[in-house]
Amino acid sequence: MLLSFSDFLLLPLYLVIIYYIGKNFQNKRLANNPVYAYYLRGLMLKIGGGIFLVLIYTVYYQGGDTTAYFESAVILDRLREINFSAYIEIMSNNLNQQTYSYFTSETAWPQYFFDKQSFTVVRAANIVNYVGFNSYLLTTVVLAALTYNGIWRLFLLFTELYPKYAKQLAYSILFVPSVLFWGSGILKDTLTLMGACWFTFSFYKVFIKREKIIVNAITMVLSALLILQMKPYIFIALVPGALIWFSFDKIQAITNPVVKFFIAPLIISTILGIGSLALSSISGSFGQYSSIDKIVDKAIVTQKDLKMDYNKGNTFDIGEFDGTAGSIGRKFPLATFAGLFFPQLWQVKNPVMLLAALENSFLLILTLIVLFKVGPRKIYTQVSKEPLLIFSVVFSIFFAFSVGLTTSNFGALVRYKIPAVPFYLSAMLILYHRNKQKDIVEEEISN
Repeated sequence: MLLSFSDFLLLPLYLVIIYYIGKNFQNKRLANNPVYAYYLRGLMLKIGGGIFLVLIYTVYYQGGDTTAYFESAVILDRLREINFSAYIEIMSNNLNQQTYSYFTSETAWPQYFFDKQSFTVVRAANIVNYVGFNSYLLTTVVLAALTYNGIWRLFLLFTELYPKYAKQLAYSILFVPSVLFWGSGILKDTLTLMGACWFTFSFYKVFIKREKIIVNAITMVLSALLILQMKPYIFIALVPGALIWFSFDKIQAITNPVVKFFIAPLIISTILGIGSLALSSISGSFGQYSSIDKIVDKAIVTQKDLKMDYNKGNTFDIGEFDGTAGSIGRKFPLATFAGLFFPQLWQVKNPVMLLAALENSFLLILTLIVLFKVGPRKIYTQVSKEPLLIFSVVFSIFFAFSVGLTTSNFGALVRYKIPAVPFYLSAMLILYHRNKQKDIVEEEISN
């Protein structure tokens, strides 16, 4: 039984302890940085998202991958009590037929054992479960609290560069419903979201700000490894934006406009070339995303799969395509639109999808307002001058295209897209409010 009466008896105690720790952490830093006023609220909302996910998966769905991850983590705990050396071997990611044979009817057999990407979640859940005491609800609460540090770091990064928009950024990073829900449970999405946020923050500190380089470099590498362990395509999407971010930061340091004009293409091409070589050297870690051909093959398989009868009613179709560059390129607008804005209200099939559709409708309306009110030319001018906005837009668009092309199921899409949502929404809100303030100033001057 995944939920018991004792879980709900202990839940208030866990919440009080986490609240007290979070409140103390916030108070110690609030005097030096006023954005910490949002810390505790974001923490408790994230935990709330995890609790809501537990209730949805136990009461509404009556099981799913998150519950299977937890149950497998409990099985690992049983193995630890019986055969500690076998447990250590498996926790070291040594997953093969021999180590699988360590499990018996006494322990039961875990799911996802031969899927290293998914079993990473099982191993992580097992560690957190030491504090959760074999409770699905309490382990989820602790995991949500521990992974909050990632999204919080992203918020600190944006507010450091855009302190005037701290309130808006709190809503676009800390308080997004889909991110709170899908990014707080025992899921790959929770861990990879944390990894993507930490990678971005650490990249900024190492290559742009040049602060605490050794510590932040270690954090950046660990974040990259975490992402590569579970969802390599997120890392593939992060790298182009990060390289362009770094390139434009170096270009901005050049004060002579003539020199900047001639040397900018050289800087961009050199950095992108080095990045491409670096990605190629570690492409073996990408699995089915290790080459363009493999990514395209996955997209084609996904496209064929959505035609099957068992998928009817919960899928979207961007149309058929083959493996040619022209065919894939023609799908770029629709695949990117799907990756950013699907599902919409007319595609809703269940209550969970309705919540996602409402959020996506807001995101689409905001995008249209920015496009028509600010204008493509002004958007390009403003974004091209600000490296973080460049990174956010490039990462979001590239990621949305990849997800929209290779995913046809609405349920999967809502989860897969969450790493891009805080970046894209933050960029849109910054552009909207900045130009809104300019309009107010211009109106006051004219009066």
